[in-house]
Amino acid sequence: MHHKGEISIMNTKLQLHFMLCVLTLACHACKKSPGVTETILPPATEVPIPTPNPPKDTTTIPDNATILKLGLGSGNLSIDGKTLNISGNTVIKIQGGSYQGIQVSNIQSEDNSIVRIENDGLVELVGDKQVSFSNIKNVVFSGSGTPGIEKGFVFRDKKSDVASVQLRNDINNFTFKNATFKNLDTYNVIAYDPGKIYDGTDATCSKNLKFLNIDCDNTGTLIRFKGTASNGVLSGLLKNVEIAYVSFKNSPTVGSAFVMENADSYNVHNNVIQSVNQNNSNHNGVFYLQGNGKFYNNIVRDHQGNALRTLTYSIGTTPKKMLIYNNIVINSRQYGAFELQTYKYNIIAGKTTFVNAEVFNNTCGNLLPKGGSFPAQILDLYSLFGGKCEVYNNVGYKFPLVGQSHSNFIWNELSDTKATGFNNKYYESYQKAGIIDDSSFKLTSNSPLKHTGGSLVGRGLENITNQTIAYDIYGISRSLSIPSIGAVE
Repeated sequence: MHHKGEISIMNTKLQLHFMLCVLTLACHACKKSPGVTETILPPATEVPIPTPNPPKDTTTIPDNATILKLGLGSGNLSIDGKTLNISGNTVIKIQGGSYQGIQVSNIQSEDNSIVRIENDGLVELVGDKQVSFSNIKNVVFSGSGTPGIEKGFVFRDKKSDVASVQLRNDINNFTFKNATFKNLDTYNVIAYDPGKIYDGTDATCSKNLKFLNIDCDNTGTLIRFKGTASNGVLSGLLKNVEIAYVSFKNSPTVGSAFVMENADSYNVHNNVIQSVNQNNSNHNGVFYLQGNGKFYNNIVRDHQGNALRTLTYSIGTTPKKMLIYNNIVINSRQYGAFELQTYKYNIIAGKTTFVNAEVFNNTCGNLLPKGGSFPAQILDLYSLFGGKCEVYNNVGYKFPLVGQSHSNFIWNELSDTKATGFNNKYYESYQKAGIIDDSSFKLTSNSPLKHTGGSLVGRGLENITNQTIAYDIYGISRSLSIPSIGAVE
């Protein structure tokens, strides 16, 4: 273990080494094409980055709510809505302590009435313990029940392959938030296999699931929701899933940290992922999402694999948008930032169709090729089976072009779908892009990225993004007519 003095000396040496490398590159810049043979510094292993900052929990308890205090602080706790006659407008407070397991079942509240399940003190599940949910509607499970405890449900030190949180049967209008997962040596953390065959009705899918304000440190895959769109069948369909304000770090072999295999209109935003897949070399997607939706305001850094791999298709016969915007992706040891692809079997006559994709206002840097031969750029674009793809207002730096003879640093066309691009910029370093540092990515006052992007007006994005395009990744107001290039204004 290094002492602080030793770390300071090491950092000084690294900074001197970095300055020498920059001077060396500057001397040769006029003699060679940018990015082809330049030295690429290894990704930093630990850089302070912003943590997700979710909105404050403003949900208030109605004056006429029923308050139930359950649990003894140990043992097993079963919360059965039928047994307890829970119909709605109820707050369940779980006594703090360390539990052997918690089962929540058969709570079917009316749409205008919410059942909240909260901590009353710190609630822990240590070791091979589980919380399960079955037949749930209009339930909020939140660790914000005790003032002074931000994340009141803690799952830690697990070694079995059983999920820490298991969803079963009908799950609708369900929110899981304010929880911590740490040191879970398991295949998945939150698991759901709906198993239903979708016939176009709400009864055959799960709707409106939210996973918010969660910390993960050294765990397996946080979200693993099974489903498929293949062989003429849609199964396990999830509609309107939101994953937001998640901090996920220090998982060297996780592969995909988030997996949804059949999702319609997902909303994935404001998550921070750092130091994952250090020991992997296969083709991973940190987010591996199938279906369609929005992916924005996420930071993925010091990793291996695409930040987002998505198999894209629309549910129904009307094409939807696949939107990727306002993300920061840096220091990928292998592979580019995003991958868009549709397989032929995803297009099912009368049930699914293609998507139209837009990739815009992303900041990506120091993305390294796979095996020195497969290039790493902002986007790997495969066939969308009829869909269009527009790529604009993105900025990249330090991508070595390898394996292919072209000069497009922004996207890599790998099949028949041809992208349309405009106002994308590439630089040899973040300094040349007018970026202050590679931690916050704020712009200098004279950055060439400032207010030089293509207009976002008239593209029909305001409503389908809930106006989030009017702000950068930090919530700073953005001009829609003359936005800056990249994720930061």
